[in-house]
Parts: sequence; C-alpha cells; structure tokens
Amino acid sequence: MVSAGTLLLAAACGSGSPGPAASPSPLYQQSLTYSRCMRSHGVPDFPILKQGPGGSLAHPASPPAGMLTAPGYDAAFRACLKLAVIGGGSRARYQAAALKGLKQAECMRTHAITNFPSPGTLDGGIHWPDFTAIGLDPHTLQFQAAAKACGMGLAWQAMWWWPAAAAQPGQDTQVQRSRARSAS
Repeated sequence: MVSAGTLLLAAACGSGSPGPAASPSPLYQQSLTYSRCMRSHGVPDFPILKQGPGGSLAHPASPPAGMLTAPGYDAAFRACLKLAVIGGGSRARYQAAALKGLKQAECMRTHAITNFPSPGTLDGGIHWPDFTAIGLDPHTLQFQAAAKACGMGLAWQAMWWWPAAAAQPGQDTQVQRSRARSAS
C-alpha cells in the first residue's frame, strides 16, 4: 500500500518544479481514508485516487475488472460507506441511496443476472459500470424483468462508471441525476 506521504514525495520529485509539494486537500484525505477502508475490508484493488488541480480528485475511467462483483465487495461497501466522499446534500440521504443501490444489485443477482455489479461510491457519486462493457445486455427481457422486480424502473438506462479525471466531486453525478429524472 502506498502512503499519502510517498505519493506526495513522488509527485514532488517528478514534477521538476522547485518549491514544496502541495499539501493534500481535505477532499483527497477523505477519499484516501475511504479507499484504505475498502482495501482493509477485502477489496485490494479498490482505487486510490490522485489529487488533481485545485484539490480535485482524478480517478480511473473504469473500475478494476471484477472488483464490483468480488465476494467481499458488498460487506466492505457497507462497512466503509460512512467514510465515503459525498456529493451535495446530507450524508444520511447519500448513504440511504447507496444502500438502496446495493440492495438493488443484490436483488438483480437473485433474479438470475448473476454478474450484476454492486454500485461504486467515489467522488461524491454512486456509480455502476457501463453494462455492455462488462457483458450485460440491458435490452434483454430477462434483464428488464429483473430491473422491474428490483425497483430499478428505467434508472438502469442512465448509469455508468465515473469519467476519468473528473474535475470536481460529483461533477458527473449532475448529468446522471438529470438523465435519471428524465428517464423515470
């Protein structure tokens, strides 16, 4: 595991610019705490985000393969959710939405969509990967029936993983929320 100090030292040594390295932003520190929690609870591939310009968070374009369907992911998700970076709004509302997403994922798996991933929480949003990129076809009758039985409505049509290098926490969730509202 790489510590924040090591990351800062590497960034300072590799930048070629004189002067001290920028100190970690509170947002980055919170993200690092969440990532470390997920890793310590059995998700060793959980991404550790990089601090971007102005204290923003930069993250991968997609989750590590299999991370959201790994056997220990759901338990780690529940254990660490209290530490997740949240977007605008209250922590209780965010946690309720994240747990609802987790229950829906578990429901989809009980309705024969066995490789349906659990949601990911990063950068203030709640995300699923692009279903077609992981081999799920949301246009099948089986998928649509499971989504309906699990209370997902048409919301599954507007879900995707976070974009690479989002500039601000929750940036992509604004688009996600507006598309989900128009789909319902």
